[in-house]
Amino acid sequence: MLMAQNSLKIRLQDLECHFTWKLDYNRSKLQSLRESMIDISSSEGVQCSWTGYLYNLLAYLHHALGSTEDALQCLRKAEEAIRLNSPDDVELSLVVHYGNLAWVHYHQGELTESQTYVEKVGRLLRDNPSPCPGVVWGERAWTLNKFDVSKKAEALHCFRVALKGDPENKVLRCGYAMAFNKSVENKNITPKLRSEMLEHLQIARELDPEDLYITVMYLQRLAESGQVEEARKLAEEVIEKPLDSFGGFGILLYFLRDYVSHDSSIDLARRTLERHPDSQETEYLSIKKVCTQLHDHQY
Repeated sequence: MLMAQNSLKIRLQDLECHFTWKLDYNRSKLQSLRESMIDISSSEGVQCSWTGYLYNLLAYLHHALGSTEDALQCLRKAEEAIRLNSPDDVELSLVVHYGNLAWVHYHQGELTESQTYVEKVGRLLRDNPSPCPGVVWGERAWTLNKFDVSKKAEALHCFRVALKGDPENKVLRCGYAMAFNKSVENKNITPKLRSEMLEHLQIARELDPEDLYITVMYLQRLAESGQVEEARKLAEEVIEKPLDSFGGFGILLYFLRDYVSHDSSIDLARRTLERHPDSQETEYLSIKKVCTQLHDHQY
């Protein structure tokens, strides 16, 4: 029995999934990230190409924090999302997911179930020329990008590998642009590096013009590169559109304050608060804080 368990453990350690990606942060960091992921998963209409990634990560966080039932529930949601949103690549998209299931059952002492999922991963990869498919590199990159700056270099590497096989993937392009822009402190950004950051953000924005966070990062880099007037014009277009999510909105308010006017920033914050009085999203709550700070600074 012990030999079988040890043999299974060795095979588990060879899997590409959250349990082997060295995400063992301290409890407070994991709790903070879990709350952030719960906020995103609770957003209305969160059903897109990375929804499976979201639930896989949330499942790992639940398990790491001792909530096995919540982890299994999220894994069920992850598989539903993967099958719904990745119909052309569903089998390889399940590699990370099955790996997570294998680990959860192993920790539960359910060795037969764990072995079953290990074998499923083996079958999925049997006919693949690479032991780590591009979709796996993509999910690993997306996941690492949700952690702090210590994971940014590894995330960038994973994004680059994934993009070689799927250069037009907007999730990967946006993730890479964000990771690249956050990988260097502002004081260390050279003109050449800023130009490269701007180029990556422009490509990402062209692929996904509705991503507010990418657009706001693009506005910032545009203004910092001296193209302030162009950034202002684009900002005016952005604030006229209806708000679908709060991601990056707090940063937009600060951009308006710094490059357009204090009044325009306060006005947009107030209008947003009036339109969404009952929202509990973390980013929304930060807007309240930003609005208060802007108002206090004005007076």
